[in-house]
Amino acid sequence: MPRPDGSLGPLYLAGALRRAGFEVDLLDASVGTNEDYLSNTFHNRVLLPNGLTRIGMTADRLREYFTKGSYDIVGISNNFTPQTNMALEVAKIAKEVNPNTLVIAGGVNARALSERFFASRLVDVVVLTEGEKIIVNLVRAWQQNSSFDKVDGIKYLHKGSVITRPVTPNLISSNLDELPIPAWDLLPFAKYDEINSPHSSVPMTDQRERYASIMTSRGCPFHCAYCHISEERETDSLTGGTGSLRFKSIDRVMEELKILLALGVTHLYIEDDSLLAKKARIKDLFHRLAGLGLKISGINGVNLVHFGIPTSTGRLKPDVEYLEILSAAGFNEIVFPVESGNQRILDKYASSKLRHDKLNVLELVREAVKIGINCPVNMMIGFPDETKAEMNETVELAKKLIDAGARHVTFFIPIPFPGSKLYSIAIKGGHLSPDFDPDTMNWKNAVMKNTIVPPEEVVILRDWAWETVNTEDYKRRRKEREIGDQRLAK
Repeated sequence: MPRPDGSLGPLYLAGALRRAGFEVDLLDASVGTNEDYLSNTFHNRVLLPNGLTRIGMTADRLREYFTKGSYDIVGISNNFTPQTNMALEVAKIAKEVNPNTLVIAGGVNARALSERFFASRLVDVVVLTEGEKIIVNLVRAWQQNSSFDKVDGIKYLHKGSVITRPVTPNLISSNLDELPIPAWDLLPFAKYDEINSPHSSVPMTDQRERYASIMTSRGCPFHCAYCHISEERETDSLTGGTGSLRFKSIDRVMEELKILLALGVTHLYIEDDSLLAKKARIKDLFHRLAGLGLKISGINGVNLVHFGIPTSTGRLKPDVEYLEILSAAGFNEIVFPVESGNQRILDKYASSKLRHDKLNVLELVREAVKIGINCPVNMMIGFPDETKAEMNETVELAKKLIDAGARHVTFFIPIPFPGSKLYSIAIKGGHLSPDFDPDTMNWKNAVMKNTIVPPEEVVILRDWAWETVNTEDYKRRRKEREIGDQRLAK
């Protein structure tokens, strides 16, 4: 389902540039500017030969936008591999308008596939790590007509060659309170309000609400193979170890929340990769959030072990008091990353972050639902050495999770995204060709070959699992929403 962007990455960079005194605009090309109608952007859907659907501003409209703006520098955020060709399309248009435009790309995918970006001869610089400090250094060097040979943390083209400036420790923010305030005010909220399609799941009602994302921390204590943090946790990694867990102070988080409330935000999406890692800190935060009237969702980074309390038997029981604190603050939706029903798969690919013999996830779901927290579940099937029997264990657990009260279960096929350990495993094991098509890298495809269960069978099993496990009511609502979106596109 297409969704607006609203990503935090560009918002932090825009905040950093404004704090440094530079003029900056922000464009969500999926919806366009205030001058664009959604019928010409978000609802303008074109089926591509590769099977994907292109939405957003047309190439001609982007060309007009760049021409009117007379931009000296265009920065493109590219976290997800299926966006590779879209990012290069934007770069191509920027260069067509003005060949002297400095085009900068950043994000997990851009740095992992930097060779492809430079081979296009459309991108001048790729940022290798957190960009708040680097973007300011880059723009200052450009402003002074200086070489980039003293700007650390980047790769750049120079006379046809790619030069690498390594990431230095000073570029990684250990004190997150020093980060700029994200430039939320630059987001096209009115368009997001009209679309009413936040990025967590299918809205279960037609009630419109203004939503925005926030992060209270960066990094994660785990290193799951399918996540980019699995590589970023290494101190000698290309990114300088950005996967290490760091926190904003609660006072800083509350400062950001005041800004969002003033912008009319009523639904908050917390995007932390490991939100609940410090229980005392989160209790403090959610005690302060209580009474603000916010609806809060956690869709990205909770680790289920943090919901447990140790018992004398060595097992964990659900921390009901903790769940009640979250619920009282408005935290009524938490996606549970159960990932797999098979412990071998969890141990090998998911950092052993969930032990089924230690934590009863069915009991956890029952307690969460009883308290009033919706808990959709994410699960994965189709790892390279995963057997059909192991996949069926995941499906069987999913059925029980629905019976326990989970709103729905989404079955993802593991994608070896560049920048993750799974990518390295896939390349080394012959499961992925180095010249893979980035357009195929979406969760509906089984892109890894030579797997124990053939990829075409994995897709059939995934689709069967979704249809079999989820309730008729949820499937109806989901399909109605998708059909409605298709009608809007027409």
